[in-house]
Amino acid sequence: MRHTVLRASSSLCLVGWLIAAAAVPRGPGAGAAASASSVPAIAWSLREPLPPVSAKDFPLDKVGVAPASDDGRIPNPLTPTGSVLGPPRTCNVAFKSAAGATSSGVNRWIAAHENTIRQKTVVCLSGTFTSPVHVWGKHAPALLELARAPGASATLDLGEVGAAAADPNEYWGGSGGISIVDSTSVEVYGLTVENYHFAGPAHVPAGILVSVRSDTRNTDQSVVPHMSPCFLHGGSCGDIYIVDDTVRDVKNTADENWRSRALCGRKNVDAYGIAVIVGGRRPLQHVVVEDDNVSGTRTGQSETVTFNGDVKDFLAAYNVIRDVDNIGLDTIGWETGAAQANHGLVIGNTIYNVDTLSNSSYGTWSKGRCRSQPENAAGLYDDGASYIWFDNNVVWNTDQGINLDVETPGRETGHLLVSGNVVHDDPGTSASDPSLGPNPPGTGGRSTVAGHAAFALYVDAFGAGSRIEDVYVHDNVFQNESQHFLVPSWGMPVVDLGGLWSDVQIWHNTIEGGGGKDRYNPLMEVDTEPIAFSIDPIDCNLYAGLSTSSASLNGNFAMPHDSWLRLAAWKAGNGHRWDAESGVGAFPAVCPAASIP
Repeated sequence: MRHTVLRASSSLCLVGWLIAAAAVPRGPGAGAAASASSVPAIAWSLREPLPPVSAKDFPLDKVGVAPASDDGRIPNPLTPTGSVLGPPRTCNVAFKSAAGATSSGVNRWIAAHENTIRQKTVVCLSGTFTSPVHVWGKHAPALLELARAPGASATLDLGEVGAAAADPNEYWGGSGGISIVDSTSVEVYGLTVENYHFAGPAHVPAGILVSVRSDTRNTDQSVVPHMSPCFLHGGSCGDIYIVDDTVRDVKNTADENWRSRALCGRKNVDAYGIAVIVGGRRPLQHVVVEDDNVSGTRTGQSETVTFNGDVKDFLAAYNVIRDVDNIGLDTIGWETGAAQANHGLVIGNTIYNVDTLSNSSYGTWSKGRCRSQPENAAGLYDDGASYIWFDNNVVWNTDQGINLDVETPGRETGHLLVSGNVVHDDPGTSASDPSLGPNPPGTGGRSTVAGHAAFALYVDAFGAGSRIEDVYVHDNVFQNESQHFLVPSWGMPVVDLGGLWSDVQIWHNTIEGGGGKDRYNPLMEVDTEPIAFSIDPIDCNLYAGLSTSSASLNGNFAMPHDSWLRLAAWKAGNGHRWDAESGVGAFPAVCPAASIP
């Protein structure tokens, strides 16, 4: 994650969207997008350009069908394992800790049996355990499930990271409270990992860590690094299910140390809530992170939930990520070599109260203390991954809403589909109290750790010479009311498009500002001309909450050479027929009633 340099009252239509967002249906393409398109049937005359990517590019397993190796399909959110998700009814073996025992007995049993099981085996835990649980080197195809015992709870209350928590063959130095390393066919269901921490760069705590190494041809398992045993026994790694788990208060506490010059702005102060990190030449496939709750993390310069490297055909569904100090959920390419996370469905997640303001790993040392830098943590972030579908998510009070980007110089990201999402940011008033609004529908309470909302949608290519292309953004609500972002004159666009980009289609979205007195929020800002395009990319949008202020710093619509308050002036002045058929207050009748799915 990095910092970019920023450029210089809700409408009634948003209410219906938020009601729809409060209970997102379980199925891609359902929910808020359906509400967006529920205008009366009309005879329309404008045909939508064929988008550069669409739902057909993301084949899912059929309901009730389990993933199969190299099938090229994403697990179905309704039955990701092939069956309806739920707690186990019976246990094959059980471990109970009434007084906070270590997990040594659990780990001994796993190590002794993980590769001899021939059918699904459920290991049940109950009570509180005080050390991490490991699944290291499982290559047996039968499923090993770690779960809370029926009618019980199971908590890993872990304390400070110890050296023994890390598998020496783990790809990137992480220490998981639950770690699944070099393994296949593992499910973690209904467990809690909490209070796992370290201060400084020596260890990287992760609530749940999935890691696979395939960057070496070394088959000698006694030498590190070595090829993952699941590649040596059967040819693939995959089928990892992280379901209905709770991860809270996993922290690298060095990111709140404002008195240490050595730690201020330190790039390798890291932690994760849930991390899937794959290195090398062969992919990890069919990883599911579903119905999990991650909160209260302090992750330094790392993400809260991440899919990084060569992981394919993966699913992140119906998770809640909240009150964290860096990116909510991230899909990443190019950081583990020439590999991109690819063919992933990110659906139905609720991500809110994300802010780096108190994260000193992004600070700058000045006058005897670490000083805050502009906040730039997205709720949903694509950094160089490919073929990612963000569908029907709710992103609320974050430094950025949805950010599509690539940081690695000379690389690209593309084939990104963004549909049916709701991004909402309340007004910010000061650096110490950036947001005053309520939490998302259905969650109750008010904002706690909440971002300053630089923009609701940011499409960019930040790395030098990098490119972003083939992006389709349709039937979303993007709203930004923020009135404070450390330096308000920089502006806080609702939708911002820049970098080296081509074939980005922004179609049939609701884009809302802060209303007539809003001085800071352009609704649509295009920072750079496209390097090439074969489609008319920006049109049939509904604009609301426009500023009427003569003191507006950036107008409602902006390009590098000019800005405009009125939609008609923007249409006439942008030079590309962008928004030629878009309207204010309602979708124009000339536009199709439904977008291409």
